[in-house]
Amino acid sequence: MNVLRKFNRKAATVLIVWLMVATAAFPLTVEHISLERMTRESHTVVYGTALSSYAQWEGNNIYTYTTVQVRESLKGSNSSTVTLKQLGGIVGDVAQEISGSPSLRRNEEVVLFLVQWRNHLWIHSIVLGKFSVATEDNKSVAYNDLNNIGLIDPVTKEEIRQSNSKSNHIPLQSFLREVRTFIAH
Repeated sequence: MNVLRKFNRKAATVLIVWLMVATAAFPLTVEHISLERMTRESHTVVYGTALSSYAQWEGNNIYTYTTVQVRESLKGSNSSTVTLKQLGGIVGDVAQEISGSPSLRRNEEVVLFLVQWRNHLWIHSIVLGKFSVATEDNKSVAYNDLNNIGLIDPVTKEEIRQSNSKSNHIPLQSFLREVRTFIAH
């Protein structure tokens, strides 16, 4: 009986290590889309500040709801706040993490591209539709950190490996002006 328990422990350990390696080796992979397409496909585009969030169980999954104070509504919503829904979160001692899913920290400035699905607003393409706003060299920039996800070229269907496609820092006012241009057309 002891031999069987030792075998089961070893098998369980090997399985856990394999799952950890497999999870690290296969990040979230999404098709890279242009800012113009994301703007066109989004129902709502806002520049704002994350105010609060809460997570709750819905069936077998945890969902997080985040309320954002709207500084500027670029497309869609005219209300002063929007609430978006994301798969994953923490309830009590249980956490569900979705690889590549962006988090929104309290008081974080963001530009969000949101789509309407099942009566809720969701971030477009999981991570592609969230741009954080930060100050670099005394200037506000919008950036989308894509380092923890795989990007697929929509034409060649091959993985994009260029590092400049994985992270971009655009002056905020230029970024917002470009989005407004896409909305106007």
